[in-house]
Amino acid sequence: MVIFGWKRNELTSGVHRTGAISGRLLAVAVLCLLPIITSCGKMQNRRDLAVRLAVEEDRGDDDARIAELKADIRGVEKQVEKTIEAVRDKGTYWRLLAMKYMDYQMWGEAMAAFDEAVALYPEHASLLYNRALTAGQMALSSDTPGMRASYLARSENGYRRALTLDPRYTPAMYALAALLVFELDRSPEAGPLLEDFLKIERSDVNARFLLARVYLEAGMTGDALDLYDEIIRLAKDQTDVIKAEDLYNRVAGGDYGS
Repeated sequence: MVIFGWKRNELTSGVHRTGAISGRLLAVAVLCLLPIITSCGKMQNRRDLAVRLAVEEDRGDDDARIAELKADIRGVEKQVEKTIEAVRDKGTYWRLLAMKYMDYQMWGEAMAAFDEAVALYPEHASLLYNRALTAGQMALSSDTPGMRASYLARSENGYRRALTLDPRYTPAMYALAALLVFELDRSPEAGPLLEDFLKIERSDVNARFLLARVYLEAGMTGDALDLYDEIIRLAKDQTDVIKAEDLYNRVAGGDYGS
């Protein structure tokens, strides 16, 4: 009989038993050493932190000061860890609350909650993206041009910041492109975003529809027709197929937009 590539006989059975015993002894030895290893790690970490603090005081070569700081760190490190954990919990709270507000379409409250979350995690691309979404929704309900422009600017800046942090973050690519086309009247800027988006999300239909619109506004009729043809071949939803066929025929006939 073969077990994991080994023939089961007296010799290999003995090897297996010996290996199992050796493995158990090794595991026990490691467990015994863990407190020592952990303690050494903490001691090294305290010294590293103490050196950093001493350097900030311009006393990086003062061993006495480093030892003093190391003792201070030992006295407060548990409280520091508790504080960090509490802040992490706070970040989770604001993220969850903001998402629930979005579920109920309470956009102003959602944006305020995302502000709190972003204050804790300023380089979290998805938080910046979601806050930008809420700003865009607030722009739609603004009752003055100035307020609308302010919210749209916040939305655009949020999407761009998210893409600075993560250039392949496709939700922000698409949302920014849609904002440029439908709200900011800057369609030419949306083209490269959508082209990059489709290099990642190769089968996305909505991005193709939007990019075709951008191409048509730029007079690139042939490129738009190619996209409609791709949609017809790729789309799983028959409604999208029918829409793409209709637009293809209209554009090919020269009556798009009539």
